[in-house]
Amino acid sequence: MDQIEKQISEKVVLVNHVDDGEVEIDLFNVFGLMGQMKKLVSLLLILAILVGAVLGVLYSGFEHLSGKGSYARAMVTFQFEGIDQGLDPNGASFDVNLIKSPYVIQNALDEIGGYSENYIETIRQNISIQGVVPKDAVEKITTIEKMAEKDATQYEKVLDVAYFPSQYIVYLYDDGTFSPKEMTQILDQILLSYKQYFLDTYANTNALTVTSNLLKEDDYDYGESVDLVKTQIQLMLSYVNEKMVEAPDFRSSRTGLSFEDIVTALQFVQDVDLARLTSFIESSSLTKERNRQLEYYQYMIRETSNKIAEKQTQLESIENTIASYQKDPVVIVSGADSTLEYGEKSEYYDDMISKKTAINKEISELNTRLNEYYIKYNALVEHEAISSSTSEYEYADKLLAKLDDTIASWVAQIEETTQEYYSTTLYSNAVKIAVAPQYYVDGGIVHIAKNMAVPAGVLVLLVLIWWFGHGVREELKTSKKKEKVEE
Repeated sequence: MDQIEKQISEKVVLVNHVDDGEVEIDLFNVFGLMGQMKKLVSLLLILAILVGAVLGVLYSGFEHLSGKGSYARAMVTFQFEGIDQGLDPNGASFDVNLIKSPYVIQNALDEIGGYSENYIETIRQNISIQGVVPKDAVEKITTIEKMAEKDATQYEKVLDVAYFPSQYIVYLYDDGTFSPKEMTQILDQILLSYKQYFLDTYANTNALTVTSNLLKEDDYDYGESVDLVKTQIQLMLSYVNEKMVEAPDFRSSRTGLSFEDIVTALQFVQDVDLARLTSFIESSSLTKERNRQLEYYQYMIRETSNKIAEKQTQLESIENTIASYQKDPVVIVSGADSTLEYGEKSEYYDDMISKKTAINKEISELNTRLNEYYIKYNALVEHEAISSSTSEYEYADKLLAKLDDTIASWVAQIEETTQEYYSTTLYSNAVKIAVAPQYYVDGGIVHIAKNMAVPAGVLVLLVLIWWFGHGVREELKTSKKKEKVEE
């Protein structure tokens, strides 16, 4: 009896459910049957490893031929307001793929020299850009997505935790066109070219040059030239005032100027140089072509009058809205020593008041301008019988040329100061090459080893599964024969 119990205790049994009932499988017998095939299985395992290694080598060769095995790689970091929300400095959607735009690649090749335009498309097709997402962000998004599989309302939370990368890895794959050294140099220059493109796009330092070039034209009469100069100075003041508010403590090391210095200088040009030219032209009623100048003033009078009428209509609409709007009630609590007022602030009402104030200011400025045009028009009409001397024209031309040169000089200094501000302060780290380009040969030995190990491991696993399954099948056959004999 003890001997029987010992045998039962040493027997490891699997119960297999079949149509005829349950069949017990002794694992010791299964392993015994498997042991009988050790030689065959050993050969199969060796064959699986060899086949896997060959497949890995073939795949590595395919990577090399397709240009996806060897590559130059660099990491770029973006640091500016809005990048964490996927926005560019202007508030639009940020597109990192502009790194591989033909314009950027062309500038990079021109900077290096020796490459034709035919290489642009080849390089562009071999560039790949991948965002770097932190591990904790990935885990959070993955967790919510799993929850959303059971509860669809959880998908809204995925949008709340959406992550916009501020770091990107840029790959330039090797297709055999360039040497490893050339690829590293090309990728480095592309990133530098993109950095300059970024500054040119969002710094806007050339905006004033475009408008100031209009002053070089000779087709304008004196009155038109005065209006154009006045508009140019106002544009420059508006531009520099924004920068002064944005960076009150910045001072350029190149020009030695702060934005406040430039504002003061431009106001002086406007109040002195422009006023001197304007007063002389108006007092002498100078014109190159009297009839055309009269038509110009008539047009400006009509245009300004229409603008005033439009603004007055807007003002009337806003005043009606304010009059019919009921502001939130205010509760006044008086105490022995003080009086407190409680009430909710109405942003809509306050916005209407601000708009009314702004429109009133615009109407006032337009009325002043309209009055100026009337004065100039009437003065020119009355000046018909008096002819201006040649010296007056020469003096006016001299003042206008001097003012033109002064404005051009200040435009250049504004752009140089602003360029330094953008490159050294505001956007100094906006585009940063965090990891310089490096060349990787076919992914390295480790990569090739992984390519060989994965298929070899899969084939070995399949052989082991087949080996165990074969042992189980043989044991089932043996168990069934025993049952038939016993029956």
